[in-house]
Amino acid sequence: MPTPDDDTIRFWGLASTHRQLAGSALAHRAAAPSLGLANFLYAVVPADADTLRHDLAEAARDGCTRVVVERRTPPWVEAELLLDGWQAEDELRLVLPAGHDLTRAAPSHEVRRADDADPGWAARAAMLRTDHVEEDVRHGVPVRPPARTDATVAHRQDLERHATYYCVLRRGEVAGFVCGWLAPSGQGVVEDVFVAPDHRGHGVATALIHHAVARLRDAGAGPVSIAAEVGDTPGHLYSRLGFRPHHTARSLTALAVGG
Repeated sequence: MPTPDDDTIRFWGLASTHRQLAGSALAHRAAAPSLGLANFLYAVVPADADTLRHDLAEAARDGCTRVVVERRTPPWVEAELLLDGWQAEDELRLVLPAGHDLTRAAPSHEVRRADDADPGWAARAAMLRTDHVEEDVRHGVPVRPPARTDATVAHRQDLERHATYYCVLRRGEVAGFVCGWLAPSGQGVVEDVFVAPDHRGHGVATALIHHAVARLRDAGAGPVSIAAEVGDTPGHLYSRLGFRPHHTARSLTALAVGG
């Protein structure tokens, strides 16, 4: 069974089942087939258009409508999907090189493992719901129902079996959280940087990233990657902290799915 080229994509598929199709591999989360982060085709190397259509149809039967574009993906596959009306989405990958430290000092915040600070996921679930509402309002689309957020929370809870979440405590509250995962490649992956609205602008995100990077380096990570939406504010923060633009990761979606 192949694995995704991109460690961030691999991270999001840790709580999915994987199976080989005729010309690609499918990551599938049966409990939430519409969750784009956990359901996707990858290692897409079909011999011809008929094989591609076969795999797309099989994936669609499982509710999967997302294709990850990788270095090994033949260029004609992306062109074929774009011609058929699939929507392309690019995401930035920034990397803190091995041996390099973050360029800004860590703010003085208490950081604890999330399974200790927020064992029932109540605070993190509330932040994910806020993020979904803010994202949908920003994009001018109807706010997704709470059940979609519940599925997202369940996915993160399963990811916590493979990766480590950390929380900042501020004024007696969980102010934000982050996740760190050491990939088999030796690269650290920092994901899921969230800060509650009442605690933004106080260095919480910077403290979370510092802690996650430090723990990944303690675990043996060389380079550490972090993802950001194109044009979104967090990418500029990550750049100021010393993460360097590395590449863009592209996926194509047949219809809007959230995560």
